[in-house]
Amino acid sequence: MNAFLLLLSAAAAFAQTNGTIAGTVLDIDAQPVANIPIQATNTSTHSTYKATSSSKGTYTLAGLSAGAYDLSVDAPGFYPFSQKNVTVTAGQTVRLDLHLMDFQLNTLGDGREFKIDQVTPHKTPVGPTPRTRDGKPDFTGVWFAQRTVDPGHPEALPWAEKLVQQRIASNSKDAPGARCLTRGVTLAGALFPYELVQTPTRLVMIFEDDIPSHRTVYLDGRHHPKDPNPNWMGHSIGHWERDTLIIDTVGFNDRTWLDTAGHPHTEKLHVTERLRRPDLGHLEIEFTIDDPGAYGEAMGLQARCGSRSRRRDRRIRVHRRRTRRGAHGGQVAGRRLVLRDTNYY
Repeated sequence: MNAFLLLLSAAAAFAQTNGTIAGTVLDIDAQPVANIPIQATNTSTHSTYKATSSSKGTYTLAGLSAGAYDLSVDAPGFYPFSQKNVTVTAGQTVRLDLHLMDFQLNTLGDGREFKIDQVTPHKTPVGPTPRTRDGKPDFTGVWFAQRTVDPGHPEALPWAEKLVQQRIASNSKDAPGARCLTRGVTLAGALFPYELVQTPTRLVMIFEDDIPSHRTVYLDGRHHPKDPNPNWMGHSIGHWERDTLIIDTVGFNDRTWLDTAGHPHTEKLHVTERLRRPDLGHLEIEFTIDDPGAYGEAMGLQARCGSRSRRRDRRIRVHRRRTRRGAHGGQVAGRRLVLRDTNYY
């Protein structure tokens, strides 16, 4: 009996020192959504707590120590959701319904189901790497759209982080693609299949959902212009290192986004891509992105891309990188982002 009372006392004490966040996950039409992952992160200790919405859309994050929490949701078919500084008090339950924004406002044929189908893995054909007459891997083919699996946590400079939060709060209404403007190198071909056409002197990327509808990588040994005119896709040149094609791109304007969350960049952006085709059904693309004007030491992202008949996995990783200081204290090296990308249609 005494042990039973002691157990009840311990449970009561735990309940009084911890709080709870609970509510319902709702879509754009205020309908409950099941199987949505919710994460709460303590802003002081960085401890994370996770829950999944029930068949009725309800969720509960229990056992939270008193403090402030950032809530986040990243689910297929919806735009990323973020709620900052939710205060949890010991012994209390915070009621918080999460209103998610459906992809493309859940427009028929172009909404949530379209996005879910887009990010679902597809069967990949097998076979050896196709090669050109000179023995180089042949990237020619139709490749499916990109699929993000881990958005990462970029260490943006204060102005860039503030802009990201503004874009999230406005449901990405100012995204370049929403205004029929170019999405940029890292998001080109992110919605629909695109085609690569390879010749000995050029690699051409053809997009059905972007403007301009193509991007050219020059393989003829030329150099970048000494003073390139800043534009949406930059100026790209490439060279081979064994079976890897190295693409170097500079000369960007600052009007594109690096990802769907809205991370910005400056005209200092420098992108290096490494393309490999290890077999018939996979293309690996590794992006290294440096922008000392917008980012600090590190950023990490992981993504995957699927295709209807062949599959592409895209991974973005950023390794921690020290920043050197110039003679006047300015940052010389910015963020380094590495992306691996595989997919074939």
